[in-house]
Amino acid sequence: MRRIVVVGAGQAGLVLALGLRKHGYAVTVVTDRDAETIRAGRLISNQCVFHPALTRERALGINFWDGQAPEILGASFGLAGDGQEPAVSWQARFDHPAQSVDQRVKVSAWLTAFAEAGGEVRLGTVTPDGLDEYAREFDLVLVAAGRGPRFDSLFPRDDARSPYREPQRTIGITYLVSGSDEPLPVYPGLTFGLSQAGELFGLPIQSVRGPVFGLGFFGVPGGPLDVWDDVTDPDEHFDTAMTLLRKQFPWVVESLAGARPSGPLDVLRGRVLPIVREPVGTLPSGAKVLAMGDAAVTNDPVAGQGANLAAHAAAVYERRILDHGDRPFDEAFLHAAFAEYWEKAQHATRLSNDLLAPPPDHVLATLVAAQTVPEVAHRFARIFENPADYAAWLTDERIARDYLASKGA
Repeated sequence: MRRIVVVGAGQAGLVLALGLRKHGYAVTVVTDRDAETIRAGRLISNQCVFHPALTRERALGINFWDGQAPEILGASFGLAGDGQEPAVSWQARFDHPAQSVDQRVKVSAWLTAFAEAGGEVRLGTVTPDGLDEYAREFDLVLVAAGRGPRFDSLFPRDDARSPYREPQRTIGITYLVSGSDEPLPVYPGLTFGLSQAGELFGLPIQSVRGPVFGLGFFGVPGGPLDVWDDVTDPDEHFDTAMTLLRKQFPWVVESLAGARPSGPLDVLRGRVLPIVREPVGTLPSGAKVLAMGDAAVTNDPVAGQGANLAAHAAAVYERRILDHGDRPFDEAFLHAAFAEYWEKAQHATRLSNDLLAPPPDHVLATLVAAQTVPEVAHRFARIFENPADYAAWLTDERIARDYLASKGA
């Protein structure tokens, strides 16, 4: 029986581990926290999972929150202007509802389900030097330990695919609930606000405390939304968020007038460096290991692609492993697995990186046209689910303007 170890217990690693267990593989997951600690801990991330990734979860039978988590039905866009109302605004429904489940809920439940399915869970922090021990014990070592510098030396930066060397946004996220018996009158989907200072994202989420509204600010460094470094507690975070909302995205204020923070651990502040790494690492022994998820490709969360790429990586790697049979997992296999993943991931990465730059004129023209042409609004909303269409459309000014002309915009 093939023995496989996944270092890291996030969306990418656990979806792969659960999928391989269904096929009878002996799988070990190494994590620095057990399920109970994860669920009781601080907010890990904010995420929106679109239909393709949800389809994968449903195929594996790990879609535990269908019918429980609020559906994310579409996108509501607002471009900040000089007044209280947005200069441009529109709404568009998705073809299929998306879903957001607090990673503390999802990861803890999946880790428990993995153990109940016969998977082995080992607790411990793994360093690059410690991976050789796993390489001797297992047929394949996958590193899905999330973003951060821990594995910089093992998976170096791919300069050709990484245009940024510094984080491009300061991030402040908080979960909100209604302060009364009435639910918050928020849009039942993604609320997306754009200003010169950065972006606003809001969405309904199933959290450890039930349904909440996740409110996130993504600020250009040095600008009016870059205010989180000195914020020290959830109440101060909430007050700061409401102040930013009134100044930068005032049209959203009314829907959150009755909101309050959902809990002392439901805040997240920080910066993310977008980076693509060389996916195959060489250990001191000469053994090869494969990166996946954020350990391989870290995108700024502004485009909401992280959890979706994680699910895609799990699906590709699982299929590659199953098809490989009893052959050794050599370096050619590792590179081929990542290459297939990158065929799709490159489009999500391009979308995420482009959103960090000021939108070019043809993209602004598309956002304006979406206000009066529903088909344009629908197509733009769908790029978050299908970034390949973004790459085939909005990255080329001529194609974008020809499309607008064909729609009478």
